[in-house]
Amino acid sequence: MLEIRSPMKNSIVRLVVTLSALLGAGLVMSGCNYLAPANYILEGAGQTPAEHTLEQVETLVFVDDATNVLPRTLLRSSMATDLSNDLMARMLVSGTVSPTDAMAMVRARERNGSRMSIESIASEVGVTQMIFVEMESFSLTERQYIPRPNASCFVKVLDMNKGARVYPIDALGDEGGRRVSVTMREIPPETMRSASGRRQAQMNLASTLAEAVVKLFYEHATKELGENLGIK
Repeated sequence: MLEIRSPMKNSIVRLVVTLSALLGAGLVMSGCNYLAPANYILEGAGQTPAEHTLEQVETLVFVDDATNVLPRTLLRSSMATDLSNDLMARMLVSGTVSPTDAMAMVRARERNGSRMSIESIASEVGVTQMIFVEMESFSLTERQYIPRPNASCFVKVLDMNKGARVYPIDALGDEGGRRVSVTMREIPPETMRSASGRRQAQMNLASTLAEAVVKLFYEHATKELGENLGIK
């Protein structure tokens, strides 16, 4: 029986055959991998499961920066707001408390120099679930001169009804929480030469880190083809 192939399927087959022929002929450049694109076409990107399922309750996302790694305090509320909006858009929680209002309340209470505990913050805003993000690093350059934004933080989820941290609860993290880090594509050097360019790069980095944190709580594509490629 003859098999009738669609034009698209024929094209894919011809591409894979061509790549295989190149590999067989030894036409492989040093440092390049021609087999990966072929595998991506045949297998797809793959999926990474959620590491934790959040409770469907009103939730507070709180970003803390005890070591002052963020160049502007605005980035704390911006990142927390991005996180809250993404959680709601994906219906991962039933509601969120305004991070900006929560941070303003904490600043007012801490004017005398004392720090509010996580439990006190949750009690004041009336939530039983909190996603606490502690900043670790935040920089627009890598190795002091390469214009490649990178940042990291520690994430933990606390259930006030249980009086305990519910994520992470195993080798994924320690007392500091689950470490999340991102490294973006290299940015044009001229971006660093203007205050507006640096501010926009900082906002983009904060947004990218927030996106990486939300991915802990839902299944997502493992890696897109060409991800993390930058200016060389």
